[in-house]
Amino acid sequence: MDALDNPSTVLVVESYDDLREALTALLVLEGYTVLSVASARQALDVLSRLPDIPSLVLLSLMLRNPEDQRFLTRLRNLDLTSRLPVLALTADPDLQAAPPGTVCLLGKPVRTEVLLAAVDRYRTRH
Repeated sequence: MDALDNPSTVLVVESYDDLREALTALLVLEGYTVLSVASARQALDVLSRLPDIPSLVLLSLMLRNPEDQRFLTRLRNLDLTSRLPVLALTADPDLQAAPPGTVCLLGKPVRTEVLLAAVDRYRTRH
């Protein structure tokens, strides 16, 4: 089943404008509804205002960014991690494994087909 058979909303959290726009365009072309923000703080704000949680968060993650760590901790504290998978993307060489609160860690740059397969695999179907 692909995204067009079961529309899903993906929240993209990426601080670099060009990359955020490219990820959004790619996911829209694949049939996803996309919300995009530049920071984890903005992502929490969006999540607090949505009537339904997205099917997946695509989070650009840096190990040394305390805001990213607070975001993941907040999702765990709200008990959202069981219903809201977080797929992490990183260019941080110190991140070698998916941190707590994430379902997968992909290194940047990531091949398009790898990213799309991971989004389809980990998104919740609701």
